[in-house]
Amino acid sequence: MDKIEYLRQELYNVIESGDQVAILAVSQELDVLIARYMLHQLNIKEKCVS
Repeated sequence: MDKIEYLRQELYNVIESGDQVAILAVSQELDVLIARYMLHQLNIKEKCVS
């Protein structure tokens, strides 16, 4: 979760810089990390229900 927060802040920083390539790179990295976190949470939930 700390990594997500770090990347969220990094995204705000690169948005302010206006560097479109950096914005895309950080945004994609954040998207992947959020998707992995969500899948992990779903797996935990399934194990608890089973």
